[in-house]
Amino acid sequence: MRNRTLTVLAVAAVAAVLTGCSSGAAGSADRQTALTDLTIEKSSAAAELLPADIQKAGKLVIGVDPTYAPNEFKDKNGDPIGWEIDLIDAVAAKLGVKTDYRVAKFDNIVPSILGEKYDMGLGGYYDTKKREETLDMVDFFTAGNQFASPSAKPITDELDVCGLKVAVQNGGSAPLVYLPEVDKKCEAAGKEKVTQLGYDTQDDATAAVTLGRADAMVADSPVIGYAAKLSKGKLVTSPIYDSLLSGTPVKKDRGDFAKAILAALQDLQKDGSYTKILTFWGVENGALDTMQINGATE
Repeated sequence: MRNRTLTVLAVAAVAAVLTGCSSGAAGSADRQTALTDLTIEKSSAAAELLPADIQKAGKLVIGVDPTYAPNEFKDKNGDPIGWEIDLIDAVAAKLGVKTDYRVAKFDNIVPSILGEKYDMGLGGYYDTKKREETLDMVDFFTAGNQFASPSAKPITDELDVCGLKVAVQNGGSAPLVYLPEVDKKCEAAGKEKVTQLGYDTQDDATAAVTLGRADAMVADSPVIGYAAKLSKGKLVTSPIYDSLLSGTPVKKDRGDFAKAILAALQDLQKDGSYTKILTFWGVENGALDTMQINGATE
């Protein structure tokens, strides 16, 4: 499914930048990455927008929950990989800095950003008006909510989940925003509400379904599609509901930091690297034509 028709090998300078990533060297033969065959040049205009403290540190400190394949997960060495990892590594190369990934639980990342322990976060973050109250969301993707269930019990309509036990990852928009809306639809149809089963990681939520502890699970569409693919037919996916913008959260009062990330992403879009990274991971259907900051409508 993945398309590996990429460009020439990365120049040595960029490789040196990316080799410093805690996720492992971009050019490592045993690391699954789209960056090995990409040429990414630093953008001085984007780099100038970085806050002085980040320029001085020479790195982006990023909180990441590596249990959300294919967005971010761990390779055989325990290092974070995935399409969002590749994309932010490429952003860092555009900005002339390194990436320093700090593994954390999903619901601990935003508090650590607000406390300036992390500069930004990765974990399949939807852009919502509520998040924009305290964060700037730099949007680089669009995804929706999707269910996965055993192949013998496919979900073809939202109301199919009424009364079911649905596994979710704690702290995400699915349990906090989406499923409460589904509950309203269930009640209006005279059906029982969903019973949420919360787990600290997406891996645990997936296991709950495959082991029969839950009837279904719900998460971002790229994650659900990837989990179903890895299940080798044990799980099937539902249609995608309520597509939203997604991206990376940063603290609001960090000067032009969000603008620096956006400028780097726009450069990656112009030179084709953005599309190639998404295509490598098979998630190109979520690519944006226009990236932005705080594009939430709800």
